Amino acid sequence: MRRRRAVRWALGAAGLAAGAQMVPSVVSLGQWLPVRALPGGWCRWRGPAAARVALTFDDGPDPDLTPQLFDRLDDLELPATFFCLGEHAAAHPDLVREALRRGHQVETHGHRHEHHFARRPAWIRADLDAALDALGAAGVRPRWFRPPYGQTTGPTMVEARRHGLGLVLWSAWGREWDEPDAAHVAYRVSATLDPGAIVLLHDRDVDSPPGSARRALDALEAITTELDRRRLQAVTLDTLVGRAGPAGAPGRVVGGGAGVPGRVPGGGAGGPGLPG
Repeated sequence: MRRRRAVRWALGAAGLAAGAQMVPSVVSLGQWLPVRALPGGWCRWRGPAAARVALTFDDGPDPDLTPQLFDRLDDLELPATFFCLGEHAAAHPDLVREALRRGHQVETHGHRHEHHFARRPAWIRADLDAALDALGAAGVRPRWFRPPYGQTTGPTMVEARRHGLGLVLWSAWGREWDEPDAAHVAYRVSATLDPGAIVLLHDRDVDSPPGSARRALDALEAITTELDRRRLQAVTLDTLVGRAGPAGAPGRVVGGGAGVPGRVPGGGAGGPGLPG
């Protein structure tokens, strides 16, 4: 009898441990569910259902592509939020500071682009410590964390909260690594470009085929046209969720009114540049 109880206890403990690792990972399903955030701010996929969206870029900064992205965003008058890897921020702190100078927001994507599944809490804690140190050296105090691959376990959520970081994933993405060209990236983004959307793109090829992030850069004009057509305003993440901060930047106003004059809508239901 005692042996049976011991076995049941061991199995139960193992189940709880597995649940702590794997069950919270289902938060990634929030991308496809009609949910904006978990209660208590444990994770967010969308902002309020207002006529705003946040364009976000992961994995940078990249010494070649990120400066070109800055210029393209300037040309299109789009503010963005950059989720930087600590090891890349440490190598290119000038690009982190340049993102801030141009009115963008900078947050953390962890230090190394590593899976969180089966990682011990101490590993995740150390990785976040290193990431925050790297961004701190560039003058940034992050308030948001997007884990690599969006992999969110129990320890991921606990360590984000321990470090005072909001956990954020996304509701729309370009899947640049899986699309043949920029037009298809823009079309995939537009499929879920709803009010309050948080859009995931990349400004560096980390685990993706060469040229993937370039497709995100080249897709921006078509995405901007689609924003105009839907009368959506691109803003930083803090602005989207109503958290004022020094990294926040005024959003791009479209569809007329104050600010940048709206573009003239054109093309079909998908907007110009978007495959049918």
